[in-house]
Amino acid sequence: MDLVHGYLNGKLGKEMMYIKRPNHIGIQIGEVVGYNKNKGYTKIKLSKELNLGDSIAITDSSCKISELMIKNTNIKTGNRGQIVTIGRIYGDIKNGDKVFKTVDINLNKDYEQKNNKENTKRDINCRLILKKENNPLIEVEDVLTNIKISIKSNVVVQTADKTGLTKERIIEQLSKTGNTVFEFAKIDVEMDNNIIIPISALNELRRNSLELLEKKLLDTFKRGSNFIYKKSMQNYEQKNIKPEISLCLNNISEKIDYSEINNVDNIYIPIKFFFDSKLEKTINVICNKFNVYILFPNITKSNYSMLINKNIYNILSKNIKGVVISNLSQLEYVKDKKLELIANYTMNIANNYTIEELKTLGFNKIIILPELNKKTIQNLGDSLKKETIVYGRTLLMTSEYCMIGTYKNCIGSCKEGEYCLKDRLGFEFPVYTDRINCNNLIYNSKITSIKWNDLNINSIRIDILNENIEEINKIIKIHSNNEKIEGKDYTNGNLNKEDY
Repeated sequence: MDLVHGYLNGKLGKEMMYIKRPNHIGIQIGEVVGYNKNKGYTKIKLSKELNLGDSIAITDSSCKISELMIKNTNIKTGNRGQIVTIGRIYGDIKNGDKVFKTVDINLNKDYEQKNNKENTKRDINCRLILKKENNPLIEVEDVLTNIKISIKSNVVVQTADKTGLTKERIIEQLSKTGNTVFEFAKIDVEMDNNIIIPISALNELRRNSLELLEKKLLDTFKRGSNFIYKKSMQNYEQKNIKPEISLCLNNISEKIDYSEINNVDNIYIPIKFFFDSKLEKTINVICNKFNVYILFPNITKSNYSMLINKNIYNILSKNIKGVVISNLSQLEYVKDKKLELIANYTMNIANNYTIEELKTLGFNKIIILPELNKKTIQNLGDSLKKETIVYGRTLLMTSEYCMIGTYKNCIGSCKEGEYCLKDRLGFEFPVYTDRINCNNLIYNSKITSIKWNDLNINSIRIDILNENIEEINKIIKIHSNNEKIEGKDYTNGNLNKEDY
Protein backbone atom coordinates (compact mmCIF):
# COMPACT_ATOMS: atom_id res chain seq x y z
CA MET A 1 0.00 0.00 0.00
CA ASP A 2 1.27 3.44 -0.89
CA LEU A 3 0.84 6.14 1.73
CA VAL A 4 -1.22 9.20 0.85
CA HIS A 5 -1.48 12.54 2.59
CA GLY A 6 -4.99 13.74 1.68
CA TYR A 7 -5.24 17.54 1.63
CA LEU A 8 -2.16 18.07 3.80
CA ASN A 9 0.13 19.02 0.93
CA GLY A 10 -2.53 20.67 -1.22
CA LYS A 11 -4.76 19.33 -3.97
CA LEU A 12 -2.81 16.42 -5.46
CA GLY A 13 -5.21 14.87 -7.98
CA LYS A 14 -4.72 11.13 -8.41
CA GLU A 15 -2.15 10.98 -5.61
CA MET A 16 -4.48 12.54 -3.10
CA MET A 17 -6.49 9.47 -2.09
CA TYR A 18 -5.98 5.74 -1.88
CA ILE A 19 -8.68 4.30 -4.14
CA LYS A 20 -8.33 0.60 -3.29
CA ARG A 21 -9.90 0.84 0.19
CA PRO A 22 -12.99 2.79 1.30
CA ASN A 23 -11.91 2.87 4.94
CA HIS A 24 -8.71 3.76 6.76
CA ILE A 25 -5.41 1.99 5.94
CA GLY A 26 -4.16 1.83 9.51
CA ILE A 27 -0.53 1.99 10.65
CA GLN A 28 2.28 -0.20 9.33
CA ILE A 29 3.31 -2.79 11.93
CA GLY A 30 5.51 -5.13 9.87
CA GLU A 31 5.98 -7.03 6.63
CA VAL A 32 5.32 -10.52 5.33
CA VAL A 33 8.28 -12.93 5.45
CA GLY A 34 6.38 -16.13 4.68
CA TYR A 35 2.96 -17.31 3.50
CA ASN A 36 1.33 -20.75 3.43
CA LYS A 37 -1.39 -20.37 0.81
CA ASN A 38 -3.07 -23.69 1.61
CA LYS A 39 -3.47 -23.10 5.36
CA GLY A 40 -3.65 -19.32 5.26
CA TYR A 41 -0.81 -18.96 7.76
CA THR A 42 1.25 -15.79 7.39
CA LYS A 43 4.62 -15.05 8.97
CA ILE A 44 5.19 -11.40 9.82
CA LYS A 45 8.30 -9.63 11.04
CA LEU A 46 6.96 -7.02 13.44
CA SER A 47 8.08 -3.40 13.58
CA LYS A 48 5.36 -2.59 16.14
CA GLU A 49 3.34 -4.50 18.74
CA LEU A 50 0.57 -6.86 17.60
CA ASN A 51 -2.06 -8.32 19.95
CA LEU A 52 -4.61 -11.10 19.82
CA GLY A 53 -7.89 -9.42 18.82
CA ASP A 54 -6.25 -6.72 16.68
CA SER A 55 -7.29 -6.43 13.02
CA ILE A 56 -4.81 -6.18 10.16
CA ALA A 57 -4.77 -5.60 6.39
CA ILE A 58 -2.33 -7.00 3.83
CA THR A 59 -2.82 -5.69 0.28
CA ASP A 60 -6.57 -6.24 -0.34
CA SER A 61 -6.98 -8.89 2.38
CA SER A 62 -7.90 -8.29 6.00
CA CYS A 63 -8.72 -10.27 9.14
CA LYS A 64 -9.10 -10.12 12.90
CA ILE A 65 -6.24 -11.83 14.72
CA SER A 66 -7.68 -14.96 16.34
CA GLU A 67 -4.44 -16.99 16.15
CA LEU A 68 -1.08 -15.53 17.08
CA MET A 69 1.99 -17.76 17.44
CA ILE A 70 5.74 -17.82 17.67
CA LYS A 71 6.72 -21.09 16.04
CA ASN A 72 4.13 -23.49 17.52
CA THR A 73 3.50 -21.59 20.76
CA ASN A 74 0.34 -19.50 21.14
CA ILE A 75 0.94 -15.98 22.46
CA LYS A 76 -1.24 -12.97 23.27
CA THR A 77 1.23 -10.27 22.23
CA GLY A 78 3.94 -10.07 19.59
CA ASN A 79 6.62 -7.42 20.09
CA ARG A 80 8.82 -5.40 17.78
CA GLY A 81 11.54 -7.46 16.10
CA GLN A 82 9.77 -10.80 16.59
CA ILE A 83 8.61 -13.04 13.76
CA VAL A 84 5.07 -14.17 14.47
CA THR A 85 2.60 -16.38 12.62
CA ILE A 86 -1.04 -15.44 12.23
CA GLY A 87 -3.92 -17.45 10.80
CA ARG A 88 -6.00 -17.47 8.79
CA ILE A 89 -5.88 -14.87 6.07
CA TYR A 90 -6.27 -15.61 2.36
CA GLY A 91 -5.47 -13.59 -0.74
CA ASP A 92 -2.71 -12.57 -3.09
CA ILE A 93 -0.10 -12.27 -0.35
CA LYS A 94 3.64 -12.23 -1.08
CA ASN A 95 6.88 -11.87 0.83
CA GLY A 96 7.68 -8.20 1.36
CA ASP A 97 4.04 -7.09 1.49
CA LYS A 98 3.47 -4.43 4.12
CA VAL A 99 1.18 -5.27 7.04
CA PHE A 100 -1.11 -2.58 8.52
CA LYS A 101 -2.95 -2.64 11.83
CA THR A 102 -6.48 -1.31 11.28
CA VAL A 103 -7.94 -2.01 14.73
CA ASP A 104 -6.02 -1.89 18.03
CA ILE A 105 -8.00 -3.83 20.64
CA ASN A 106 -6.19 -2.27 23.61
CA LEU A 107 -6.74 1.24 22.25
CA ASN A 108 -10.43 0.50 21.78
CA LYS A 109 -10.77 -0.81 25.34
CA ASP A 110 -9.05 2.29 26.69
CA TYR A 111 -11.35 4.54 24.65
CA GLU A 112 -14.49 2.74 25.83
CA GLN A 113 -13.37 2.93 29.44
CA LYS A 114 -12.79 6.68 29.25
CA ASN A 115 -16.03 7.36 27.43
CA ASN A 116 -18.51 5.14 29.23
CA LYS A 117 -21.50 6.62 31.01
CA GLU A 118 -19.71 6.93 34.32
CA ASN A 119 -17.32 9.45 32.79
CA THR A 120 -19.93 11.65 31.13
CA LYS A 121 -22.00 12.55 34.18
CA ARG A 122 -22.98 16.04 35.36
CA ASP A 123 -21.57 17.24 38.68
CA ILE A 124 -24.12 18.17 41.33
CA ASN A 125 -23.94 19.40 44.90
CA CYS A 126 -26.22 18.15 47.67
CA ARG A 127 -27.37 19.40 51.09
CA LEU A 128 -29.33 17.02 53.32
CA ILE A 129 -31.00 18.15 56.57
CA LEU A 130 -32.02 15.50 59.12
CA LYS A 131 -33.63 16.86 62.31
CA LYS A 132 -35.49 14.80 64.90
CA GLU A 133 -39.28 14.73 64.52
CA ASN A 134 -38.99 16.54 61.14
CA ASN A 135 -39.25 15.44 57.54
CA PRO A 136 -35.85 15.04 55.83
CA LEU A 137 -35.09 17.87 53.38
CA ILE A 138 -32.76 17.49 50.40
CA GLU A 139 -31.45 20.30 48.17
CA VAL A 140 -29.70 19.37 44.93
CA GLU A 141 -27.92 21.87 42.65
CA ASP A 142 -26.47 21.41 39.15
CA VAL A 143 -22.91 22.77 39.26
CA LEU A 144 -22.83 23.95 35.64
CA THR A 145 -26.11 25.89 35.56
CA ASN A 146 -26.77 26.53 39.30
CA ILE A 147 -30.28 25.19 38.78
CA LYS A 148 -31.52 23.97 42.15
CA ILE A 149 -34.41 21.93 43.51
CA SER A 150 -35.45 20.94 47.04
CA ILE A 151 -37.92 18.33 48.23
CA LYS A 152 -39.00 16.76 51.52
CA SER A 153 -39.56 13.13 52.38
CA ASN A 154 -42.87 11.89 53.82
CA VAL A 155 -41.11 9.97 56.60
CA VAL A 156 -40.14 11.49 59.94
CA VAL A 157 -36.65 11.39 61.45
CA GLN A 158 -36.74 9.30 64.64
CA THR A 159 -34.49 8.94 67.71
CA ALA A 160 -32.50 5.71 67.50
CA ASP A 161 -33.08 3.12 70.28
CA LYS A 162 -29.50 1.96 70.03
CA THR A 163 -26.93 3.06 67.42
CA GLY A 164 -28.02 5.80 64.98
CA LEU A 165 -26.97 6.39 61.41
CA THR A 166 -23.54 7.88 60.84
CA LYS A 167 -22.86 10.74 58.45
CA GLU A 168 -20.50 8.49 56.50
CA ARG A 169 -23.20 5.84 56.03
CA ILE A 170 -25.68 8.46 54.77
CA ILE A 171 -23.18 9.95 52.30
CA GLU A 172 -22.32 6.47 51.04
CA GLN A 173 -25.99 5.74 50.34
CA LEU A 174 -26.69 9.07 48.65
CA SER A 175 -23.65 8.66 46.39
CA LYS A 176 -25.19 5.68 44.59
CA THR A 177 -26.39 7.56 41.50
CA GLY A 178 -26.30 4.38 39.39
CA ASN A 179 -27.24 4.85 35.73
CA THR A 180 -28.45 8.44 36.15
CA VAL A 181 -26.74 11.34 34.37
CA PHE A 182 -25.56 12.81 37.67
CA GLU A 183 -22.63 12.43 40.04
CA PHE A 184 -22.28 14.11 43.43
CA ALA A 185 -19.31 16.45 43.61
CA LYS A 186 -20.13 17.50 47.17
CA ILE A 187 -22.54 16.23 49.84
CA ASP A 188 -23.20 18.22 53.03
CA VAL A 189 -25.22 16.54 55.80
CA GLU A 190 -26.71 18.54 58.67
CA MET A 191 -28.02 16.08 61.24
CA ASP A 192 -28.90 15.62 64.91
CA ASN A 193 -27.10 13.02 66.97
CA ASN A 194 -28.43 9.48 67.45
CA ILE A 195 -31.09 9.54 64.74
CA ILE A 196 -32.53 6.86 62.49
CA ILE A 197 -34.29 6.92 59.08
CA PRO A 198 -35.07 3.97 56.79
CA ILE A 199 -32.43 3.44 54.10
CA SER A 200 -35.31 2.99 51.63
CA ALA A 201 -36.44 6.54 52.47
CA LEU A 202 -32.97 7.90 51.68
CA ASN A 203 -32.97 6.01 48.37
CA GLU A 204 -36.39 7.41 47.47
CA LEU A 205 -35.33 10.94 48.41
CA ARG A 206 -32.22 10.68 46.22
CA ARG A 207 -34.15 9.16 43.32
CA ASN A 208 -36.97 11.72 43.39
CA SER A 209 -34.62 14.69 43.70
CA LEU A 210 -32.48 13.57 40.74
CA GLU A 211 -35.54 12.93 38.57
CA LEU A 212 -36.91 16.38 39.38
CA LEU A 213 -33.56 18.06 38.70
CA GLU A 214 -33.21 16.27 35.36
CA LYS A 215 -36.70 17.38 34.33
CA LYS A 216 -35.95 20.98 35.29
CA LEU A 217 -32.71 20.93 33.28
CA LEU A 218 -34.45 19.48 30.22
CA ASP A 219 -37.13 22.19 30.42
CA THR A 220 -34.46 24.85 29.96
CA PHE A 221 -33.55 23.36 26.57
CA LYS A 222 -37.07 23.30 25.14
CA ARG A 223 -37.80 25.67 22.28
CA GLY A 224 -39.89 28.68 23.13
CA SER A 225 -43.01 29.54 21.18
CA ASN A 226 -42.29 33.24 20.73
CA PHE A 227 -41.51 32.92 17.01
CA ILE A 228 -44.35 30.60 16.01
CA TYR A 229 -46.86 32.09 13.60
CA LYS A 230 -49.94 29.89 13.33
CA LYS A 231 -52.16 32.79 12.29
CA SER A 232 -50.18 33.56 9.14
CA MET A 233 -50.64 30.00 7.91
CA GLN A 234 -54.40 30.18 8.38
CA ASN A 235 -54.59 33.46 6.46
CA TYR A 236 -52.52 32.01 3.67
CA GLU A 237 -54.81 29.00 3.28
CA GLN A 238 -57.90 31.22 3.24
CA LYS A 239 -56.52 33.43 0.46
CA ASN A 240 -55.78 30.36 -1.67
CA ILE A 241 -53.04 32.25 -3.50
CA LYS A 242 -50.93 30.34 -6.01
CA PRO A 243 -47.20 30.76 -5.35
CA GLU A 244 -44.65 32.21 -7.72
CA ILE A 245 -42.57 29.69 -9.65
CA SER A 246 -38.77 29.85 -9.70
CA LEU A 247 -36.71 27.66 -12.01
CA CYS A 248 -33.12 26.85 -11.09
CA LEU A 249 -30.99 25.79 -14.08
CA ASN A 250 -28.20 23.75 -12.53
CA ASN A 251 -27.06 22.78 -16.02
CA ILE A 252 -27.22 24.93 -19.18
CA SER A 253 -26.58 23.92 -22.80
CA GLU A 254 -26.17 26.17 -25.85
CA LYS A 255 -28.15 23.53 -27.77
CA ILE A 256 -31.38 24.23 -25.84
CA ASP A 257 -33.75 27.12 -26.58
CA TYR A 258 -34.73 28.26 -23.09
CA SER A 259 -37.10 30.89 -24.50
CA GLU A 260 -39.59 28.02 -24.91
CA ILE A 261 -39.94 27.66 -21.15
CA ASN A 262 -43.47 28.57 -20.08
CA ASN A 263 -45.18 29.81 -16.92
CA VAL A 264 -42.23 30.69 -14.67
CA ASP A 265 -41.75 33.92 -12.75
CA ASN A 266 -38.03 33.71 -11.98
CA ILE A 267 -34.97 31.86 -13.24
CA TYR A 268 -31.85 31.21 -11.16
CA ILE A 269 -28.62 30.86 -13.16
CA PRO A 270 -25.41 29.64 -11.45
CA ILE A 271 -22.76 32.32 -11.88
CA LYS A 272 -20.28 29.87 -13.43
CA PHE A 273 -22.30 29.91 -16.67
CA PHE A 274 -21.71 33.66 -17.03
CA PHE A 275 -17.98 32.91 -17.33
CA ASP A 276 -18.45 30.59 -20.34
CA SER A 277 -18.22 32.50 -23.63
CA LYS A 278 -19.99 29.66 -25.47
CA LEU A 279 -23.10 30.32 -23.39
CA GLU A 280 -23.19 34.11 -23.78
CA LYS A 281 -25.94 34.09 -26.42
CA THR A 282 -28.00 31.55 -24.44
CA ILE A 283 -27.64 33.59 -21.23
CA ASN A 284 -28.71 36.78 -23.03
CA VAL A 285 -31.85 35.07 -24.35
CA ILE A 286 -32.80 34.02 -20.81
CA CYS A 287 -32.02 37.42 -19.31
CA ASN A 288 -34.13 39.24 -21.93
CA LYS A 289 -37.23 37.11 -21.32
CA PHE A 290 -37.25 36.26 -17.61
CA ASN A 291 -36.55 37.74 -14.18
CA VAL A 292 -33.02 36.41 -13.72
CA TYR A 293 -31.18 35.90 -10.44
CA ILE A 294 -27.51 34.98 -10.16
CA LEU A 295 -26.99 31.85 -8.04
CA PHE A 296 -23.71 31.78 -6.14
CA PRO A 297 -22.18 28.33 -5.45
CA ASN A 298 -21.96 26.86 -1.97
CA ILE A 299 -18.21 27.56 -1.83
CA THR A 300 -16.48 30.58 -3.39
CA LYS A 301 -12.69 30.53 -3.07
CA SER A 302 -9.52 30.68 -5.19
CA ASN A 303 -10.59 30.72 -8.88
CA TYR A 304 -14.21 31.44 -8.08
CA SER A 305 -13.42 34.43 -5.92
CA MET A 306 -11.03 35.82 -8.52
CA LEU A 307 -13.52 35.45 -11.40
CA ILE A 308 -16.42 36.93 -9.44
CA ASN A 309 -14.45 39.98 -8.36
CA LYS A 310 -13.22 40.49 -11.92
CA ASN A 311 -16.57 40.02 -13.72
CA ILE A 312 -19.36 40.94 -11.27
CA TYR A 313 -19.91 44.45 -12.65
CA ASN A 314 -20.13 43.19 -16.23
CA ILE A 315 -22.53 40.40 -15.21
CA LEU A 316 -24.78 42.79 -13.29
CA SER A 317 -24.98 45.06 -16.34
CA LYS A 318 -27.26 42.43 -17.89
CA ASN A 319 -30.94 42.30 -16.96
CA ILE A 320 -30.28 40.89 -13.48
CA LYS A 321 -32.97 41.29 -10.82
CA GLY A 322 -31.17 39.83 -7.84
CA VAL A 323 -28.80 37.25 -6.40
CA VAL A 324 -29.18 33.98 -4.51
CA ILE A 325 -26.62 34.02 -1.70
CA SER A 326 -25.32 30.61 -0.60
CA ASN A 327 -23.11 31.77 2.27
CA LEU A 328 -22.85 35.08 4.11
CA SER A 329 -19.39 35.93 2.79
CA GLN A 330 -20.93 36.41 -0.66
CA LEU A 331 -22.71 39.57 0.47
CA GLU A 332 -19.35 41.28 -0.04
CA TYR A 333 -19.61 40.74 -3.82
CA VAL A 334 -22.86 42.69 -4.09
CA LYS A 335 -22.62 45.29 -1.34
CA ASP A 336 -23.94 48.75 -2.24
CA LYS A 337 -25.80 47.31 -5.24
CA LYS A 338 -29.58 47.61 -5.51
CA LEU A 339 -30.49 43.96 -5.93
CA GLU A 340 -33.01 41.60 -4.41
CA LEU A 341 -31.27 39.27 -1.97
CA ILE A 342 -32.40 35.65 -1.64
CA ALA A 343 -30.90 33.40 1.02
CA ASN A 344 -30.25 29.93 -0.39
CA TYR A 345 -31.14 26.83 1.63
CA THR A 346 -27.40 26.19 2.13
CA MET A 347 -27.50 28.90 4.80
CA ASN A 348 -29.34 26.36 6.99
CA ILE A 349 -32.50 28.38 7.60
CA ALA A 350 -34.47 26.23 10.01
CA ASN A 351 -36.06 28.64 12.50
CA ASN A 352 -37.49 32.13 12.91
CA TYR A 353 -34.47 33.50 14.76
CA THR A 354 -32.43 32.99 11.60
CA ILE A 355 -35.13 34.56 9.46
CA GLU A 356 -35.25 37.67 11.65
CA GLU A 357 -31.47 38.01 11.48
CA LEU A 358 -31.45 37.68 7.69
CA LYS A 359 -34.10 40.38 7.48
CA THR A 360 -31.78 42.81 9.28
CA LEU A 361 -29.11 42.00 6.67
CA GLY A 362 -31.39 43.09 3.84
CA PHE A 363 -32.65 39.77 2.49
CA ASN A 364 -36.02 39.71 0.71
CA LYS A 365 -36.65 35.97 0.54
CA ILE A 366 -35.40 32.68 1.96
CA ILE A 367 -35.23 29.23 0.38
CA ILE A 368 -36.24 26.65 2.95
CA LEU A 369 -33.82 23.90 3.97
CA PRO A 370 -34.87 20.64 2.22
CA GLU A 371 -34.18 18.70 5.44
CA LEU A 372 -37.13 20.28 7.26
CA ASN A 373 -40.39 18.45 7.81
CA LYS A 374 -43.86 19.87 7.18
CA LYS A 375 -44.52 20.93 10.78
CA THR A 376 -41.31 22.96 10.99
CA ILE A 377 -41.94 24.62 7.62
CA GLN A 378 -45.49 25.56 8.64
CA ASN A 379 -44.17 27.22 11.80
CA LEU A 380 -41.77 29.53 9.96
CA GLY A 381 -42.89 33.15 10.18
CA ASP A 382 -43.76 35.71 7.52
CA SER A 383 -41.03 38.29 8.08
CA LEU A 384 -39.55 37.33 4.70
CA LYS A 385 -40.99 35.64 1.65
CA LYS A 386 -40.48 31.90 1.75
CA GLU A 387 -39.69 29.51 -1.09
CA THR A 388 -39.45 25.73 -0.97
CA ILE A 389 -37.94 23.30 -3.46
CA VAL A 390 -40.75 21.10 -4.78
CA TYR A 391 -38.80 19.29 -7.50
CA GLY A 392 -35.21 18.28 -8.23
CA ARG A 393 -32.20 16.27 -7.18
CA THR A 394 -30.76 17.58 -3.94
CA LEU A 395 -27.07 18.47 -4.05
CA LEU A 396 -25.64 16.22 -1.31
CA MET A 397 -21.98 17.17 -1.42
CA THR A 398 -19.47 19.53 -2.99
CA SER A 399 -16.18 17.62 -3.09
CA GLU A 400 -12.79 19.30 -3.38
CA TYR A 401 -11.45 15.97 -4.60
CA CYS A 402 -12.19 15.18 -8.27
CA MET A 403 -12.97 11.48 -8.51
CA ILE A 404 -13.41 11.67 -12.29
CA GLY A 405 -9.86 12.98 -12.70
CA THR A 406 -8.59 10.05 -10.62
CA TYR A 407 -9.96 7.40 -12.97
CA LYS A 408 -9.51 9.35 -16.23
CA ASN A 409 -6.88 11.72 -17.55
CA CYS A 410 -7.65 15.26 -16.39
CA ILE A 411 -8.11 16.77 -19.85
CA GLY A 412 -11.77 17.69 -19.65
CA SER A 413 -13.07 14.11 -19.51
CA CYS A 414 -15.74 15.29 -17.07
CA LYS A 415 -17.33 17.35 -19.86
CA GLU A 416 -18.06 14.22 -21.88
CA GLY A 417 -20.31 11.35 -20.87
CA GLU A 418 -22.15 10.84 -17.61
CA TYR A 419 -20.75 9.79 -14.24
CA CYS A 420 -22.21 8.53 -10.98
CA LEU A 421 -21.33 6.92 -7.67
CA LYS A 422 -23.05 3.58 -7.05
CA ASP A 423 -23.64 2.50 -3.47
CA ARG A 424 -23.86 -1.04 -2.09
CA LEU A 425 -27.62 -1.14 -2.76
CA GLY A 426 -27.17 -0.22 -6.39
CA PHE A 427 -28.45 3.36 -6.11
CA GLU A 428 -26.69 5.75 -8.50
CA PHE A 429 -25.74 9.27 -7.39
CA PRO A 430 -25.03 11.56 -10.39
CA VAL A 431 -21.65 13.32 -10.33
CA TYR A 432 -20.99 16.58 -12.19
CA THR A 433 -17.84 18.70 -12.21
CA ASP A 434 -17.72 22.43 -11.60
CA ARG A 435 -14.59 23.20 -13.60
CA ILE A 436 -13.99 26.64 -12.06
CA ASN A 437 -12.30 24.94 -9.10
CA CYS A 438 -12.65 21.35 -10.38
CA ASN A 439 -15.09 20.46 -7.60
CA ASN A 440 -17.30 17.40 -7.90
CA LEU A 441 -21.02 17.99 -7.30
CA ILE A 442 -22.73 14.84 -6.03
CA TYR A 443 -26.53 14.71 -6.31
CA ASN A 444 -29.13 12.50 -4.65
CA SER A 445 -30.00 9.22 -6.36
CA LYS A 446 -33.70 10.08 -6.10
CA ILE A 447 -35.60 13.16 -7.28
CA THR A 448 -37.60 15.12 -4.72
CA SER A 449 -41.19 15.82 -5.73
CA ILE A 450 -43.65 17.26 -3.20
CA LYS A 451 -46.91 19.21 -2.92
CA TRP A 452 -46.91 22.76 -1.56
CA ASN A 453 -50.50 23.79 -0.70
CA ASP A 454 -50.24 23.46 3.10
CA LEU A 455 -46.66 24.64 3.59
CA ASN A 456 -47.32 28.37 4.19
CA ILE A 457 -44.92 29.51 1.45
CA ASN A 458 -44.93 32.29 -1.16
CA SER A 459 -43.08 30.59 -4.02
CA ILE A 460 -41.91 27.20 -5.20
CA ARG A 461 -38.58 26.28 -6.74
CA ILE A 462 -37.99 23.67 -9.42
CA ASP A 463 -34.40 22.44 -9.82
CA ILE A 464 -33.38 21.31 -13.29
CA LEU A 465 -30.29 19.19 -13.95
CA ASN A 466 -30.49 17.29 -17.26
CA GLU A 467 -34.17 17.60 -18.26
CA ASN A 468 -35.07 18.82 -21.78
CA ILE A 469 -37.52 21.65 -22.58
CA GLU A 470 -40.49 19.34 -22.98
CA GLU A 471 -39.77 17.71 -19.62
CA ILE A 472 -39.20 21.09 -17.96
CA ASN A 473 -42.56 22.46 -19.09
CA LYS A 474 -44.30 19.27 -18.00
CA ILE A 475 -42.69 19.47 -14.54
CA ILE A 476 -43.70 23.15 -14.22
CA LYS A 477 -47.31 22.33 -15.11
CA ILE A 478 -47.51 19.44 -12.64
CA HIS A 479 -46.11 21.36 -9.69
CA SER A 480 -47.92 24.63 -10.42
CA ASN A 481 -51.14 22.64 -9.98
CA ASN A 482 -50.01 21.35 -6.60
CA GLU A 483 -49.41 17.85 -7.88
CA LYS A 484 -46.33 15.68 -7.51
CA ILE A 485 -44.56 12.96 -9.48
CA GLU A 486 -44.46 9.53 -7.92
CA GLY A 487 -42.52 6.33 -8.61
CA LYS A 488 -39.38 4.45 -7.63
CA ASP A 489 -37.13 7.33 -8.75
CA TYR A 490 -38.91 9.95 -6.62
CA THR A 491 -38.98 10.85 -2.91
CA ASN A 492 -40.82 13.14 -0.48
CA GLY A 493 -37.54 13.76 1.33
CA ASN A 494 -38.06 14.63 4.99
CA LEU A 495 -41.42 16.37 4.44
CA ASN A 496 -43.54 13.79 6.24
CA LYS A 497 -41.03 12.78 8.90
CA GLU A 498 -41.82 13.39 12.56
CA ASP A 499 -39.83 15.68 14.82
CA TYR A 500 -37.09 13.98 16.77
